[in-house]
Amino acid sequence: MSRTVKRKSPSPAAVGGSPAAVGGLASRVLEAARTKGTFTVADIGDALNVQAHKDLVPIRRVVFALKKRNEIKRVCRGTYKYQGRDKRRTLMDKIWHLVRSHRHFSTDDIERLSGAARNTVTEYLRCLAEYGYLTKSGRSRWRLVKDPGPKTPVNTAKCKRLKAIREKRTKQ
Repeated sequence: MSRTVKRKSPSPAAVGGSPAAVGGLASRVLEAARTKGTFTVADIGDALNVQAHKDLVPIRRVVFALKKRNEIKRVCRGTYKYQGRDKRRTLMDKIWHLVRSHRHFSTDDIERLSGAARNTVTEYLRCLAEYGYLTKSGRSRWRLVKDPGPKTPVNTAKCKRLKAIREKRTKQ
């Protein structure tokens, strides 16, 4: 009777933690990937002056972790391309995503799900309504009327009233 051993994929901590935060192998691999653009593990090994084939194993683990974090993309077997880190989503992005997914919602729903302050949510929803994306259907109920797609509408982020609220908060 043979035993099957499941292999675990290496965690970022196992290969040196966050590549950006650690000054070890992971950050050197990341820097080499940035420089090369499109690369193989052997290319990274050459850039780091790795001589032995067995020394490429930790580099493979780092490449796997970076792929898992979407910092690099596999082009074809054994070849990868550096694509950088995704931008962090802003509150406006979160609110817009929730508006699109719910279609008909209350201000309380969006406030609770996004984690944003009520005033921020209300003002952003008003901005969206001014640009014709939403209509109000009740006291604090809203409905999505025009859906331009997943990208947060650009003009709404610059809404004067929302900016005034933020400035007021920072002064306090």
